Amino acid sequence: MYRITMIALLLGLAGTAAARPGKAVVQMDRQTPVAEQVRQVEQALDDGDYSEISADDRTAVREALARITARMGSHQDLQELPPQVQGEVFNDQERINTVLTRAHDDSRQICQYTRGTGSNMPRSRCLSVAERRRIAEKGKALLNDQRTFNNFNPATSH
Repeated sequence: MYRITMIALLLGLAGTAAARPGKAVVQMDRQTPVAEQVRQVEQALDDGDYSEISADDRTAVREALARITARMGSHQDLQELPPQVQGEVFNDQERINTVLTRAHDDSRQICQYTRGTGSNMPRSRCLSVAERRRIAEKGKALLNDQRTFNNFNPATSH
């Protein structure tokens, strides 16, 4: 009975994948003072919380933060601004939230526990979602290239 229980436990452990608990997504809103939110976003970008954010997205976020800071001027809260400027700031906040949410999802670490052939010791392999996607895409491209190469028939010349 003990043996069956251990085998079932090891088989269940071998195929499980677990996500590491991570930090929450930094989101901008209308209630918190804007200067504090800008500081939180910049700190999150600098701390590496968004390791899978592309250079273009990082630049877009920094530009949006600069526009928000310029529009806010000496004001602390969004409600102090004219309605037109509030709309522009809100649009920049939404752009930032969209980019950070996507980058956070791609930066999330997922650990998979597998047993190597001939071993009962589980090994963990932790990769980000984006790394897993890149590996899968490279594997598909490699298979596709191999199929294309195998189907290539050079013309015979006489």
